[in-house]
Amino acid sequence: LGSLVLIPVTSLIVMTALIFGPFVGFLYAFAGCMLGAMMTYGVGVLFGKDLVRQFAGSRLSRFDKQLARHGVLAIVTVRVIPVAPFTIVNIMAGASHIRLRDFLLGTVLGMGPGIFILTFFAYQLGNTVRTPNMESLLLLIGFALLFVFVMARVYRWLARR
Repeated sequence: LGSLVLIPVTSLIVMTALIFGPFVGFLYAFAGCMLGAMMTYGVGVLFGKDLVRQFAGSRLSRFDKQLARHGVLAIVTVRVIPVAPFTIVNIMAGASHIRLRDFLLGTVLGMGPGIFILTFFAYQLGNTVRTPNMESLLLLIGFALLFVFVMARVYRWLARR
């Protein structure tokens, strides 16, 4: 429901990790992101291109052409390199020609690894604040380095495509 009222998805993921822990938090955050994406995609489908185009203007036309041509890869790209808020991307995708299957696959591939790393990082950050010792600090640094490494690899892969 947070995505319907434009609550930033990153803050929802972090809160979920802090409340439910890393494993269950990841599952809840991932499920919540997918449900929120489907719900707001449906809003775009329901209200259609005309209404969304009034608000987005020529941006939607450019976005729609990219989606139609590249489908899954376009969604992966906007998930990894956030160009607009989560909800806005979902609504615009729903109002475009992208198929729900491509949208969901792109969302899973583009957000899944980031949700996983962010969930474990947020949990470990909370753990390090609660119990500041060398072990928790090293784990926190490890998750931060893993995040930087994964993002650098993904950016390179997307740049080649």
